[in-house]
Amino acid sequence: MAYGTILHINAVGLAAAVEQQSDRSLKWRPFVVANEDLPRAVVLDVSPEAHKEGLQRGMVLSAARALCPHLVVRRPRPNLYASMEEVVRGLCLRVTPLVEAAGRGHLYMDLAGTCRLYGQPEDVAQKLRADIYESTGLTPSMALSGTKTVSKVATRVFRPSGFVALSSNEASELLQRQPVNLLPGVGPVLQGRLSLLAIEAIGDLAALSAFEAKALGPRGKELVTRAQGYDASPVNPENLGQRKATADLVFEPDTEDPEALRAALVRLVTEVAFSLRKDGLGAQGATVLVQYTDGAASRATQRAKRLCVRDGEVLELALGALKMATKRRVRIRRLALTLSELNSAGPELDLFEPEVRQAHLQYALDRVHERFGFAALVPCICLATQRLGV
Repeated sequence: MAYGTILHINAVGLAAAVEQQSDRSLKWRPFVVANEDLPRAVVLDVSPEAHKEGLQRGMVLSAARALCPHLVVRRPRPNLYASMEEVVRGLCLRVTPLVEAAGRGHLYMDLAGTCRLYGQPEDVAQKLRADIYESTGLTPSMALSGTKTVSKVATRVFRPSGFVALSSNEASELLQRQPVNLLPGVGPVLQGRLSLLAIEAIGDLAALSAFEAKALGPRGKELVTRAQGYDASPVNPENLGQRKATADLVFEPDTEDPEALRAALVRLVTEVAFSLRKDGLGAQGATVLVQYTDGAASRATQRAKRLCVRDGEVLELALGALKMATKRRVRIRRLALTLSELNSAGPELDLFEPEVRQAHLQYALDRVHERFGFAALVPCICLATQRLGV
């Protein structure tokens, strides 16, 4: 039987798994990873035992403790988790250079062309799984199929530590029966909309016509196509964290008006953040470059503690960088914004949404911009840049 060559590695609960490897006394005990020093600490990861108690990532720590009074809390150690991911990535790179980092604990590999050296893809995957366990003690779920979408759904179905290799027919059958929230890109907000349309399974979504798909938003057609098992996106070995998104504008005439600078930054944020959301990405870093009338330039970078996706989040980050960059009382000629430290803004991110209304508003704005362009609907403050002729 012919299987695909796209392998997805899903290290479910990476932080919790690493903490358990470091402290064997945690085995079989409910524990979470959270920074309990924060006034409103959020659960970053949960152990399997804590999950059985009803705890989930994104919960407020106080609520988690109310559900599980004997809960153990471990302080997050991001550097340790990152180093463990690098070990896993290094093992993957021994097999093929086509390895894509797709967020914390997620890797894609394209095993096409490795048969002569290492054997059939399913055998390579099993050997790699054993190597990962031997080197790290981790047992990620792994799935092999013809597309990234199917492989990712399959690792969610067979988690926390299963393995499956799917032919094209098996992949189609598997997708049809799964809950729609297992499809990448379907978070709680969109799932609520789909429920209103009586769409509960991925197969229900796949059955929609092209016209019906438009009702789901700018990426509705793409979502339906992926639900049908079609996904032509290749494994991209480029380091996601090194990618950047940039936009700039020139003032005519030059200005040092704070409101004009803010309006210009709002405009840049709106465009750049939208382009990232279309690719399913968010950013943790924002760099603002200010070029003055006299040719001198200054720049500053602000970094967020978590991924920023919505316009408001990105704007707050960019405004901090702008404040640090504008130290001279000289007219400004050019303003540039670069968003960096990009990462996948998967459905897990919705767990951290402080208000569902904000998510709905952002979704509505994106629909308008996708269909009619940015000129159709802009923040009022952006009219200032139009008066300046920008």
